[in-house]
Amino acid sequence: LGVDRRTIRRNDALSDFHDWLKVHTAAGFLTRQETVSMIPPVVLNPRPGDRVLDMCAAPGSKTSQMLEALSAGGCRNEENGDGNGGQEGLDESGEP
Repeated sequence: LGVDRRTIRRNDALSDFHDWLKVHTAAGFLTRQETVSMIPPVVLNPRPGDRVLDMCAAPGSKTSQMLEALSAGGCRNEENGDGNGGQEGLDESGEP
């Protein structure tokens, strides 16, 4: 979107969108974070079975991003082509 949070809060044309963001964030459907916090999980690219120690886990947005990527349907492994979305190390419950 390319709009900072102050603009979203103060712009009347975006009030419906702002309300939608608040409701979905409070319900746990969305997590919002700064762009700079999104980079480490993408570069790290954790795979099922990897162990990651996030020593900067406050408030935990990078850890949440990695967990979301590894959850069922969220982790993609195009290299193995096995059709299971890169979940080869997980059982049906999503546990290793």
